[in-house]
Amino acid sequence: MVFLTIGVEAFSIMAIMKYSWKKSLVAAVVGNLVSGLIGSFVMMWAMLFWHTLVDNLLSNATFDIVNWMATYVIMCLGSVALEIMAIQIIFKESLRKLFVPFLVGNLLTYSFIAYNIYVKSVQEESSQVKKEKVFYSPTPNTFDLLDDTKLLIYTARAETEYDKDGIILTKEIPLEIPYEEEFPEYFNFELRLVGDKYAGGIENGRKLIRLKNLSDTINIVLEQKNPNPNVGWKEPICTDTINFIKRADYVLIQLS
Repeated sequence: MVFLTIGVEAFSIMAIMKYSWKKSLVAAVVGNLVSGLIGSFVMMWAMLFWHTLVDNLLSNATFDIVNWMATYVIMCLGSVALEIMAIQIIFKESLRKLFVPFLVGNLLTYSFIAYNIYVKSVQEESSQVKKEKVFYSPTPNTFDLLDDTKLLIYTARAETEYDKDGIILTKEIPLEIPYEEEFPEYFNFELRLVGDKYAGGIENGRKLIRLKNLSDTINIVLEQKNPNPNVGWKEPICTDTINFIKRADYVLIQLS
């Protein structure tokens, strides 16, 4: 994008001001260096000032379409102003003479950037046709642990994305299992997918298990810390197998 910007502006300068290709390239490079280095700081404050004035007047505040458009306009005109000031100092040209070529160059560049972002956003939206949230009820869902504490496991949730052909886009589907225990500060149990050797760690209040695909029933092993203090997690005890059964009330969200 940087090289494209320099090339477009150099061509505009050469075509309008009749500079040589070398002189036009120097002007474009210097102008973009100044607008890039100084403009990043100036534009940050300019946009902050703009949002302070305008956000309260718009229905969607910061993310209103007016602000999206204003971002491009302010940045474009700001770049033009900074580049013109830099070139005025070097080539001693008048403001009137420099304004048109640098405005044309920046308009073309920012238009291409906006178009490129728009095309990418459309492609991303078209590739994600629908998103599905699937819920699984655990059976059983209450447990008396080996250290005489209780564990309650709630409905689990998995979320997947499909493309327009019905192919799952998510390589690993996260199954989130929320739970509640009497003493969350004690690490006394783990949840592991049947067939997996390692559980992979557990968070306070939830367990995330990565699935390759979804099925109507997902079997999870409840693995507990051995109550023998000399053994502990060196030899855990698998006490239960929990069957997570797919519920009918899944949520389907159409994205495009």
